[in-house]
Amino acid sequence: MTYLIKTVQTMRSLFLLAALPVILAGCLESSSSVVAPSEPTEPDYSTVPAPYDTTGKPIVTLEGGTLAYLVHQTDHPFIAQPRDQVAIFLTLRTLDGEIVSSTYSDSATTASLVDVQGISVSGLKNGVLGMRVNEKRTLIVPPSEGFADVDSNNVNYDLRNDTIRYDVLLDRIYDN
Repeated sequence: MTYLIKTVQTMRSLFLLAALPVILAGCLESSSSVVAPSEPTEPDYSTVPAPYDTTGKPIVTLEGGTLAYLVHQTDHPFIAQPRDQVAIFLTLRTLDGEIVSSTYSDSATTASLVDVQGISVSGLKNGVLGMRVNEKRTLIVPPSEGFADVDSNNVNYDLRNDTIRYDVLLDRIYDN
């Protein structure tokens, strides 16, 4: 009986030794299919709409000096208030037209959900307040209402001295 047990143990050991190259080969194959992380890519702005045409559109000067071009007005009954959450599509550009960021980048079709009160750029916050659902505005935001006070580690630090442009579409209001 002892001889039988030793024979079974020896056969098991031989089987494992024989299987080891197959197991290792499988491990090597699967590890070679692992993709190394790539460098971050720049956003694709090819699907971002052209800047809104502000020619002949009414202009309102908002608190702080931001100019709001009323590109498309609606008579929708819901108006954005400070306590609301809103879904907005927006594109931030420099005045020479360079796109800085956009909710339309990378073929996105989903609006950004934001708390109006939590918008950190004063000019954008003031521009969204009072907008109606489906309204479009172009906001020309001076540095003092834009990124003038951002920290040096902020992604928009290079825009701290620039007047910036937002094209905004208010898609939906969620009353809080």
